[in-house]
Amino acid sequence: MEFEDSKQKSFVPINCIKYFLTVLKCECREIFLWLIFVMILVLSVMVVMPHEEFFQQELFKWQWQKNFLEWTLYTSLLYMVFLLFSAVFNRRWRSVYAGTALPECTVIVPAYNEGRHVYDTIISILSGDYPEEKLHVIAINDGSADDTLNWLNKAGSCSSKVSIIDLKKNQGKKNALYLGMLRSKGEIIVTVDSDSIIKRDTLRQIVQPFADEKVGAVAGSIAGKNINANWHARLLDVMLVFGCEFLRRAQGASGNVFCTPGALSAYRKKAILPVIDEWLNQTFMGRPSKIGEDRAIATLLLRDGFKIVHQPRAEAETCLPDNYQGGCKMLLRWTRSDIRENILMTAFVLKRVKLFSFRSCFLFIHWFALCINMLLPMIFLPVGIYSLISGGSMIRQIAFIYIGIALWGIIPATVYIIRKKSFISAVWAFLFGYYALFTFSWITFYSLFTISNSNWLTREKKL
Repeated sequence: MEFEDSKQKSFVPINCIKYFLTVLKCECREIFLWLIFVMILVLSVMVVMPHEEFFQQELFKWQWQKNFLEWTLYTSLLYMVFLLFSAVFNRRWRSVYAGTALPECTVIVPAYNEGRHVYDTIISILSGDYPEEKLHVIAINDGSADDTLNWLNKAGSCSSKVSIIDLKKNQGKKNALYLGMLRSKGEIIVTVDSDSIIKRDTLRQIVQPFADEKVGAVAGSIAGKNINANWHARLLDVMLVFGCEFLRRAQGASGNVFCTPGALSAYRKKAILPVIDEWLNQTFMGRPSKIGEDRAIATLLLRDGFKIVHQPRAEAETCLPDNYQGGCKMLLRWTRSDIRENILMTAFVLKRVKLFSFRSCFLFIHWFALCINMLLPMIFLPVGIYSLISGGSMIRQIAFIYIGIALWGIIPATVYIIRKKSFISAVWAFLFGYYALFTFSWITFYSLFTISNSNWLTREKKL
């Protein structure tokens, strides 16, 4: 017996080596990217640091350049510290509702040319642990040109709780949601995109914050479900995780979440019904606002004094664009609606801050930071071009920018590690900063000049 025990112990190091090799094989891509990232970062430091004159002459050749860069750096640091403290002290929503105490809710799923995706979405809703007698599902076929209706009918045959609305002509996601809200039952309305999959306890978790009567809406936590499709989807997943687990968590600490994501959000019915006609008929610059319906409804609820919070325990996975063109279309739609809503929020944000309540002050800080972020590309682009032309050493300036992005990348990388439970996957968070700088930086600039464009851009037939 002792011999057998000693023999088993002797295999422990071998098993550890085998496990290490297995991990290495599965994550060799991430390891390779880490090596490249560290190598370039070290080279950048070696290029910049030995040249003291670089900081005195080349980058800061003119006083206005130095002042502008210093002001941007300090304000960015202050806001990032503010976000960190807000995210850390965000309220953790305990399970107040349970069993028969859970509120009756309706889940709305609008679908346009989604095919099999919408069937999987509805099945994930029905497979949850929410009491059947308190759950209703309304699925809307928004004039699809593919077999979406067939998949909806198949999902409807699985449960009597599923109601199907078939629109013969495409009228837009906002109109589909509007019809679902009018027919909803119960106290809570939940919206889920037709390409999203929710976890078993998601509905139970997302209704918990409504125990606070001041809460009008709850934003869920979103991640990509197709991140293994390619490197592009993995990079966009960083943006989703950072936005939900850090930015929305920080905003939610004061009840000021600016966007209730279409992929997963919940609303108090008595808070949302009084404003849905205004929301449906919203116009901007004389044109109907067909995009950014999730951002628009959040603006109206914040205007009416309701809290909007983030519930990290309510999780959903959604499809992300797996190519550059799709990513640009998605970000253009988001950015245009963000700019529009930031402008529309001006009146009540400035009026509210006069009350000098903590929540009003936090609302102003978040709004002001987003407005500055909206305007910075208008300044950075000409300043950056001028600096590169007049600065002397382009290589040193690029190296300086690279170091700066690496430092800022620590925060999304940390969030990604906590969320994904993997240190090695954090390399994608660092890489996203560089990828976004060189490929997406034009989007805000372009969106400012095309803000009246309210086309969906990504509503194409899915094969």
